[in-house]
Amino acid sequence: EANARYFRRTLPETTRRFLGDRPFARRALARVTEAGIAAADAYRAFGAFLRSAYDPGDTADRFAAGEEEYEWRVRRCLRVDRSPAELYDYGARQVERYESRVFEVAEAVAREAGLGLRFGTPEQRRTSVRRVLEHLGTDSPADDDELFRWFRETGDRAVRYGREQGLFDVPADYRLDIAPTPPVLRSTIDAAYYPAPPFKRSGVGRFYLTPTGNDPARLALANRASVATLSCHEGFPGHDWHYKFMTEHAAKISNVRWLTMGSVEDSSSMWADSMATEGWALYAEELMAEPVAGRPHGFYHAAEYLYMVQAQLLRAVRVRVDVGIHTGRMSFAEAREYFAEPVAFLPAACARAAAGDAAAKAVCDQADRAIYRYSKWPTQAITYDLGKNEIRELREATVTSPAELRRFHELLLAMGTIPAAHFREGFLSARRPA
Repeated sequence: EANARYFRRTLPETTRRFLGDRPFARRALARVTEAGIAAADAYRAFGAFLRSAYDPGDTADRFAAGEEEYEWRVRRCLRVDRSPAELYDYGARQVERYESRVFEVAEAVAREAGLGLRFGTPEQRRTSVRRVLEHLGTDSPADDDELFRWFRETGDRAVRYGREQGLFDVPADYRLDIAPTPPVLRSTIDAAYYPAPPFKRSGVGRFYLTPTGNDPARLALANRASVATLSCHEGFPGHDWHYKFMTEHAAKISNVRWLTMGSVEDSSSMWADSMATEGWALYAEELMAEPVAGRPHGFYHAAEYLYMVQAQLLRAVRVRVDVGIHTGRMSFAEAREYFAEPVAFLPAACARAAAGDAAAKAVCDQADRAIYRYSKWPTQAITYDLGKNEIRELREATVTSPAELRRFHELLLAMGTIPAAHFREGFLSARRPA
């Protein structure tokens, strides 16, 4: 239904706005409108077929992969030599690791804010983290316009920091733009980056941010402190910088390294490219947190650093959840509740939402969108954490001084969008002293 509405109404309206009074506008708009109606009719017919072929009341979990298929994808596409059982246990260990870091940072933020919270017992720690997040949520944007302004200002601040610290050779004309997520994508993502076609030098990538509809509870989740890490992930030095760097250095990257295995963003996608792209973006979040003189959290302020650590925790949770739902270790409902507790530190969020808790509803809705997305894209959600750690391992094996770091990043990004396992040995050999 969302696709049908988008192609029938939103696409022609957007096209009309973009075309304006250009000489070719009438002809182009007519062709787009005709194609949009055909696409809308096709989606509506497909929906009717699904309703006739399947029982809409059937709530059984039937996901695309299964144990054998999931392991095949992990080993053959992502080049990760671990079984689903090993990944499931690994995810639990990563969750424990980053959860512990969240407790430490939240305690420091609470102390600095004078909140008088206790972190002695596990129950106290979880309750106190939630209190800290609620406290930070009070500094939330008044509406979506202010939310977008905060993201643009933070993106500009990140670019300035990158230049000041000499992290990369950032061109003077580099700019980061942020656009509202198209309606057809809003049911599954809060923010995302869509690169320009890699073989067209004139294309522009898009950092999409999903509006909240001015919902106060959802705006509180997008408070000021939470903006920085997402800006670094989707913008600079994450996805936007990654793709712009590769486009500028495309002559060094074999064309085949740009290709995605399987189709794009459905259950037949193989996500090998995500090991590089999502791994880099998550690594970029941590990179910006590395301490420099006078700045213990690098680019981030203390509260922003808390959200960066929480973002690392989120990607660890994804490993556990994605393996869980696609190999039968978790149901959809179990995964949703599991996701909400360590990410938002709100146990039984969906039960609280059903009882009328607005904040819990925002968390439950966020969890529902996340698990729905993971259920359709087996193995995509695990590429963030696994890809980041592959980059970390390469860095630890090759970088022996701060002066070498920028060169390491340039060589790494020039490898293209393939898992590090494909080039690891050659990369290490080239970096070893003679």
